[in-house]
Amino acid sequence: MNDEFIQVADITDIDLNQSQSIQLDGFDILICNTEEGVFAVEDKCSHADIPLCGGQITGNFISCPVHGAVFNLTDGSVQSPPAFEDLLTFEVKVEGTSISVKKPVSG
Repeated sequence: MNDEFIQVADITDIDLNQSQSIQLDGFDILICNTEEGVFAVEDKCSHADIPLCGGQITGNFISCPVHGAVFNLTDGSVQSPPAFEDLLTFEVKVEGTSISVKKPVSG
């Protein structure tokens, strides 16, 4: 079991309702700063394998900037087509302004 968190960003570098893409252990991860908190999901739309970075964030949802698929940031679930597969999510810890993500388990 892996409980290691890796510091990946600073909250002051990500404006509200914006995101930042990072790479951690071979995973492209999107850090999203929302009014409900900070979330981390894979930075790849499950519809067309294109980055979600730059997609519009509204509440806890992000829309793909290319085809408009919508995902829930809290659990990665698809909310609207054309996507049909959920996103991977990553556990996040915020301490002060430091954002850490639980180290992904390579499968």
